[in-house]
Amino acid sequence: MPLASCVARIAALLILLHGTARAEPWKKARPGVTTEAQLRILFGEPDSRGSEDGTWVLDYQGQSSPAGTQRARFTVDARTRRLKRIDIFPTRPLTRAAVEAQFGAACGEAGRSRKPCYTVKATSDSSLYFHYASRGLAVFFSGGAVHAMSYLPPARGRRALTASVAPPPELALGTPASQDTAPRGKAVTVAGPSGEDETIPADGSGLVPLEEPAGSAPTTAASLDLAVPSTLDGESTSAPPDSPAPGLDLSPRPAVVSDPASPQTSVAPAPGSGTESPVAATAEAQEEEDPLHPSAFLKVPELLTLGGFYLQRAELSAVQRAMTARTGVDPAFPALLDVYLDFKPFDGLRSFAVGRMAYDPVDPALSTPVTSLDRLWIYFGLFDHVFVTVGRQHIKWGSSKVWNPTDFLRARNPDPLFLYDLRQGVDMVKVNVPWEEMAANLWVIGTAALDDTPGGLGRARYGGAVRMEVALGTSELALSSAFQEGRRPRYGIDYSVGLGRMDFNAEVALIQDADVSLWEGAPGGGFTEWKLDGLQVQASGGAQLELRVADTFKTVIRLEGFYNQVGSDDRRMLTWLQTVGDFQPLYFGRLYGMAQVAVTARNVYEPTTTLTLLGNVGDPSYVARLDINASRLRDVTVAAFVEVPFGERGGEFRFQPDPLVAPMAPVDLGLFRAGINVRLRL
Repeated sequence: MPLASCVARIAALLILLHGTARAEPWKKARPGVTTEAQLRILFGEPDSRGSEDGTWVLDYQGQSSPAGTQRARFTVDARTRRLKRIDIFPTRPLTRAAVEAQFGAACGEAGRSRKPCYTVKATSDSSLYFHYASRGLAVFFSGGAVHAMSYLPPARGRRALTASVAPPPELALGTPASQDTAPRGKAVTVAGPSGEDETIPADGSGLVPLEEPAGSAPTTAASLDLAVPSTLDGESTSAPPDSPAPGLDLSPRPAVVSDPASPQTSVAPAPGSGTESPVAATAEAQEEEDPLHPSAFLKVPELLTLGGFYLQRAELSAVQRAMTARTGVDPAFPALLDVYLDFKPFDGLRSFAVGRMAYDPVDPALSTPVTSLDRLWIYFGLFDHVFVTVGRQHIKWGSSKVWNPTDFLRARNPDPLFLYDLRQGVDMVKVNVPWEEMAANLWVIGTAALDDTPGGLGRARYGGAVRMEVALGTSELALSSAFQEGRRPRYGIDYSVGLGRMDFNAEVALIQDADVSLWEGAPGGGFTEWKLDGLQVQASGGAQLELRVADTFKTVIRLEGFYNQVGSDDRRMLTWLQTVGDFQPLYFGRLYGMAQVAVTARNVYEPTTTLTLLGNVGDPSYVARLDINASRLRDVTVAAFVEVPFGERGGEFRFQPDPLVAPMAPVDLGLFRAGINVRLRL
């Protein structure tokens, strides 16, 4: 009996192991296995990070999208912090033959095969997709071309025959990543992937949001009046005249074998017909003989990618003139053009450059176009364990939305409510050492910059930083420190946690000096420079709640606050700081607060309406802002806003200089500001 019981248990274990399938990986990211921290190691910081129904969504697009894609979307379980789904939108057209050569041919009549195979299914509007159930892969077609690919945990057994895959959600289908509906990623990010298994070229534009009825059975050829391209140039081929029904030919097609000695193209007989040719007819053998076979393109990365975006803004500011007390309107039409070059000769080596040009015909400082270098870096890996990025690059620390006191290496963002962060990169050497088993990262950074202070004489100032991140269940902890020549060390701690539909975050910075000179009131009524004695605290934190109304509207409510021990509530100090050039917006006061409500309608346009109230509580002065962001086309984003300041006159958001403090040019009093922004992806 003990022997029989042991044998039975071993047999059950073998059956269980045989039926266990691992999800299909994409660029080393595997659903069910890869953690959120590992995703940021592989792909860097996302353009947006939002929460949806107990999941977090990391959205990469434009310049940050992985090689070979126009957009990539990773869905992470908020409880386990592990990857649930990958949705990618490739960049170049992909044929059915290429898909079959890479992932497998169609399944037989029973829908089963020893090798990976697909069944053809259709969404509610008859758009096709191939479902590789054993691989956990769905390939979505529209108009005869691949538009998106989704990677999920695989299905086995009977469930593989009836399982269906929902198309990528509407959020990934051409709508702007306009609002972070959850705290942004806390980590410092590498600028590119640390190594990729494959590049899948295809065109990912224009996928229509669809839903497939739950539990729908595989669609047959007779039910589809559609065609999928089967030629190398992507032209669609319809079913032959003698086919039983119009539509897609689901039968496994014979491989086309090119004979260099003959202008004719021969067709390899189907297996089992008794007339097999000795010439290799499998996709693998054909790939070796024909370098122009579509499957060969799947393994050839794009060496050089050229792109960018154009941002045109039109704004009107209504002000009360300081000299005449009359109301006037000041227009502004700033334009911004970013052009990037992305060079990737092979996996593990990448170079990226972004040039920027700013122009405003009504601004004297920008009436002549001003050019600058936004990013220029080279990235490489060492022994698959150390990843280095050298050059000018973007970096962001901190989990709060508006105030990031632990973001030690970058200048303060003067307009955190704007749709895009327009700050330029930082010159540095960044070394990342991941510890995947512990879901941890170590970042070691060295910086260099010219000293532009009056006594700096243009010499270089060197510095560095160290940051350690670790995922603890549904929370994440980051410890950081920064050092710079001529400055005292700074220390930071950042913690965030998700509990159901709520997210909480806090970050605390311990500083001994500031980015600008600090001042305090003098006994005689003037101001003297303030030398800090000991550690001072800057802390921000927030709470966020996501709600859904009848699955039609998604509402995100966020509260955030900031305490600044080195700040001041004296409005007279504002005039002095403006005079000497040491004023920093949103970091002048001692206590700030923000309340924000974002409502997204789930339709084809998917507009997002955001109402924000932000203010200096100790001043007190405030600003109310309404943003409406929408997009009909995938590469075009339109955003409009209106903001109105209110509160005590002379405060931070309703500033007018005090002539008793220092002589200063008159400043108009702002009444409201409105504008519209159009962003075109090039």
